[in-house]
This record gives sequence, C-alpha cells and structure tokens, in this order.
Amino acid sequence: MNEANSTKADWVHAALRQYEGPLIHYAAQITGDLDRARDVVQDTFIRLCNEKQSKVEPHLAQWLFKVCRNRALDVQRKESRMKNFDETEMNSMPGTAPSPAAEMERREASNEVSQLLGTLSKNQQEVVRLKFQNGLSYQEISDITNLTVSNVGFLIHTALKTLRQKMQPGLAANPRKMP
Repeated sequence: MNEANSTKADWVHAALRQYEGPLIHYAAQITGDLDRARDVVQDTFIRLCNEKQSKVEPHLAQWLFKVCRNRALDVQRKESRMKNFDETEMNSMPGTAPSPAAEMERREASNEVSQLLGTLSKNQQEVVRLKFQNGLSYQEISDITNLTVSNVGFLIHTALKTLRQKMQPGLAANPRKMP
C-alpha cells in the first residue's frame, strides 16, 4: 500500500469513527430498522472510499448525511414498508453508561420528545433531528435535504414553537434538554 492510499485509509477511518454512530441513528430514523440503517451506513462509507478525498473533504459531514439520506430513502422505497424502530437496540449502541436515575430521566424525556416529534410533519421531524441530534447548520441541512436555508429555518422555528406548546411544563422550561 503506498502513502497516498494509507492517507486516504486513515481519512476514511477517521470519518468512520466520527460519523458512524450519528449516521446509523439518522438512517434508523428514516428506515425504521437498525439493521437496514447499518447497511445504509456501510453503503455510504463504501461510496466515500470511491470518492476523491479532495472533492469530499471540504464538506464531509454534508456529503455523508446526504448520501446516507438518499440511500436510506431508496431502501425505504424499495421495501415500501416501515417497522417500528426498537429503541432498546438503539440504546445498546456503544457509549458510556449513565447512572440509573439519569438514564430513567433521559428515557422519559426522550420518549416524550419522540412522541411529540411524531406529531410534526416529516420535513419538520427531519430538520429538527439533523439540527439537534447531529448538530448540523442550516446550510448543511439545506444541502442534505434540498430545501432552501430559509425553508429549513422556518421548519425548525415552527417545529420548536409547536413542541414548546405541547411539552409538559417542566420540560418546556428547559428546551436545551431535548434529546
């Protein structure tokens, strides 16, 4: 293996370490199935291996999320069925274990927010998840979803307004706790 290939392999491995978890979570939200989400993310990284690093590197996060989204939507259309996502599998993803009390509080808040997110339109759900679960900017979300930046901002604004109105008083007082 020459030095250029080694450098690209290191770059792909670094991208995999940084984005694999968030991409699996994102794809699982679209496909409704953890195994299919993992397959989608694997396909995404295979495509990354075949791309020129110089072409993708300046906007790596947007590129990965866009390819992942498109692949997940393709899988979803092809299978044309949705399963309820088993949240226990999602919680078994690698990470640090919080205290039982903190975990219970997080689950309660997460369940409430998940239920409330389900009342939003699909577009609102997607942009809110990209913004708050993955920390993407409006521009990055715009690039991924093919919506205008203004539309992304409007969708997030109206979604948050709707969520705040529907939340329990304790959770609504601290909107930053949103999972």
